[in-house]
Amino acid sequence: MLDRATGRGVGKLILCGEHAVVYGHPALAFAVNRGMTVTLTRHDGPLALTNDFVGDPRLLPALATVLSDGVRVQITSDLPIGRGMGSSAALAVATIRAWAELTGAAPPSAEDIFTQAMPIEREFHGNPSGLDVAISARGGFIRYRRSEPPKIETIHASIPWHVVVLDSGSPGDTAALVAGVAARRPTIDPILQRIGDLVSDAERCLENTDALGELLTENHGLLCEIGVSTEPLDALVNLALDHGASGAKLAGAGGGGVVLAVTNDPSRLVQAAHRHHIDAFHCRVQDVP
Repeated sequence: MLDRATGRGVGKLILCGEHAVVYGHPALAFAVNRGMTVTLTRHDGPLALTNDFVGDPRLLPALATVLSDGVRVQITSDLPIGRGMGSSAALAVATIRAWAELTGAAPPSAEDIFTQAMPIEREFHGNPSGLDVAISARGGFIRYRRSEPPKIETIHASIPWHVVVLDSGSPGDTAALVAGVAARRPTIDPILQRIGDLVSDAERCLENTDALGELLTENHGLLCEIGVSTEPLDALVNLALDHGASGAKLAGAGGGGVVLAVTNDPSRLVQAAHRHHIDAFHCRVQDVP
């Protein structure tokens, strides 16, 4: 029996479909080359954290949905926390992988990871769609539709564009934002329907940077209409468009977090963001979790 084990979960970006995916519409998402690593060590005592850099009171109760006493948890990350890039899902997936190794279980399949990680994700977000966990467990590029079980399709495309992430510097409260959208229904249902329709449009344009960019910028406008964007996020979208991006939108629940921009010249946009004292980085699709 092992005394120490480590697991890794990758983050994600939603290309198109935020919030609408909660209500059965599809979404396009891809895993990114940043994530969370969880190391579990056996010890005599209750379930404990070696480091709580997340600073979130939900963290230990969330981990306790899977882990037992007698384990100490260490978390490291190169993923922005609370920015809509799936940090809690990456944490959940990393925890499941580490726990399986620590207990001597067979390496879990992506489907098993999804089932076992969702209780952790629910502790953080209440009513998550499951998309973040699905993409973190699989890697690559997927089309996702919430159902029982969720419908997940791997996307294969020759992608000519690059992704730049621009950080607003403030977190968003996913649970509160999802609840806020729910409170505005059914008035906003036609907007959610249009967001869902954009997913199919975007999937047909994955190899056309300009056409895809226009759809992403439209998606951002729709997210503004349902009340989840902010002035700082809108300013980041405009900055991206002014410096060569074909399109840009908030990525995640909104209310803070990051903006995703597609561009053929990522260095130009990253440098422009840095000149404005905005944290930005070039991101790539992570095929292997």
